[in-house]
Amino acid sequence: MKTDLTKILSTVVSSLKIEEPLKNHSTFRIGGPARYFAELHGKKELAGVFSLCRRENVPFMVMGGGSNILFSDKGFPGVIAVLRGEFTEFAFKGTRLEAGAGAAAALLVNKSLNKSLSGLELLAGVPGTLGGALCGNAGTKDSWIGSLVESVEILAESGTFVTLAGKDLSFGYRTSNLSGKIISRASLNLIKAEKNDILKAIDDLKRRRETSQPEGVFCAGSVFKNPSGESAARLIDAAGLKGLVFGGAAVSEKHANFIVNKGSATAHDVKTLIGIIHAKVKERFGVALDLEIKIIGE
Repeated sequence: MKTDLTKILSTVVSSLKIEEPLKNHSTFRIGGPARYFAELHGKKELAGVFSLCRRENVPFMVMGGGSNILFSDKGFPGVIAVLRGEFTEFAFKGTRLEAGAGAAAALLVNKSLNKSLSGLELLAGVPGTLGGALCGNAGTKDSWIGSLVESVEILAESGTFVTLAGKDLSFGYRTSNLSGKIISRASLNLIKAEKNDILKAIDDLKRRRETSQPEGVFCAGSVFKNPSGESAARLIDAAGLKGLVFGGAAVSEKHANFIVNKGSATAHDVKTLIGIIHAKVKERFGVALDLEIKIIGE
């Protein structure tokens, strides 16, 4: 007997959309429909839909703010979930910040500033959520959020929530062993500091990002990771690829490691540019660039 997945999901999830265009939830403004798009407001909903998807062999993914992602033109054949409600809540306990994975990074930066707590200024100007920042170990080339982690709560394969100590986690440049995990909460250790010093660090980092990165355009952030001791943007520029256009996508004139959607780009357009960039940089400099953005779907 065929399972009525829509009916069952509706009993588990309070907010469910069918065939929801993923371009509406992506900073790239690219992506076909998700078979199901769920807004999850608590741990019971998250565990319930996760267990249901495992039982029915339905692909399941939790997304953050929609940056750093390229969704397929065909969309996603399962359930895409975003974390709302209790997952957006946070509290300060002394110099420790305890926050849900769905909390907006920008909000946490500002609230930490108000408390004269330093550490999160490295996320200044970074879109997305705490969970996404932890999975990709967001930050600068010199410091990253992983260094602040006291503990992280994840939803394990068993369908239960497990707390992992920061010392047992592995963080590196734009990577962590949390990638692919479903994060529900995290505890971060911040440092008491002068508010003016924190504000200056935030303003300086925002200014650097605004000066060097494209603004007012649809993009997903840096496409490639910087190779050790080198800049991906410099290599792409030196290969003569800045401004290269394919379909509705283009290599940014302002920052060569950004691909922008000129308004009508498809995932195919972006992936074609990615392939050209990878091949040309490898041919010219012998460097194989690794992707920083995640490509989701076929």
